[in-house]
Amino acid sequence: MVTARPDDLPDFENPPVVETVLSVQFELLTAVRTAHLGLLWEKFRARFPKAEDRPPLDSVFEQFPEVPRPRLGLQLQTFERPPVPRLWFVTDQGNEMIQVQPDRFVKNWRKEGQGEQYPRYEAGKRFFERDFAVFQEFLAENRLGTPRVNQCEVTYVNHITAGEGWQDFSDFEQVFSFWKLPAGDIPGNGEDFRAHVRFIIPGGEGRPAGRLHVDVQPAFRTSDSRPMYVFHLTARGQVGESLGFFDLGRRWIVKSFAALTTPSMHEVWKRKESRGNV
Repeated sequence: MVTARPDDLPDFENPPVVETVLSVQFELLTAVRTAHLGLLWEKFRARFPKAEDRPPLDSVFEQFPEVPRPRLGLQLQTFERPPVPRLWFVTDQGNEMIQVQPDRFVKNWRKEGQGEQYPRYEAGKRFFERDFAVFQEFLAENRLGTPRVNQCEVTYVNHITAGEGWQDFSDFEQVFSFWKLPAGDIPGNGEDFRAHVRFIIPGGEGRPAGRLHVDVQPAFRTSDSRPMYVFHLTARGQVGESLGFFDLGRRWIVKSFAALTTPSMHEVWKRKESRGNV
């Protein structure tokens, strides 16, 4: 179990991260009803006084080899009872959130205001483990089953804003290191840049442990309409039967973030001297 930041991970004084997510998916707890989630809220209400109903998230698995998706079409579903919704438990400030449904437990941190500091992964993981333990205790007290984890997910969302190392969407080569425009008049400079790239995360005995999903999308900051690139990295997979994938997924995200962005942007984000081999 990681309790301190590994020396060989890239580190920045001012990273552009605006949201982090730690999530576990588990086998469906068929005994859980909507009323149970309301009772669960009482366990968290002192710290998360706001609650919202949301549609449940679909199950997601990283499969090796990948199974082809069925063709999209009209799908009719019948239910003996309506599906249990996903509940959000949110702090007053709105910067922390728990999401829970009968097969998922999720903990989000979201940056609220320019002055808020990003809580580092080690602290975020401790808080996740604390709150997930409360959920497990609630299930045991009410004889609702034991969550058998089948996928873990780590997500970092970054807002890379114009005016800090770049000015216009066409400057994407100044931000991202994994794209190089060809020389010549045609096609010329790109107007903007968007991408989705997947990488296999190796595990033990030569078998994949999961995948890293990397998304880049141009957008505009709501507060002042300033151009920004939303850089989204999600590591999903499974190691063993519990939360072992979290540390591996975080490692892949942090090292890939540094590898996929340019040294000039690292200066903007104030990359620290490595204490080990990066």
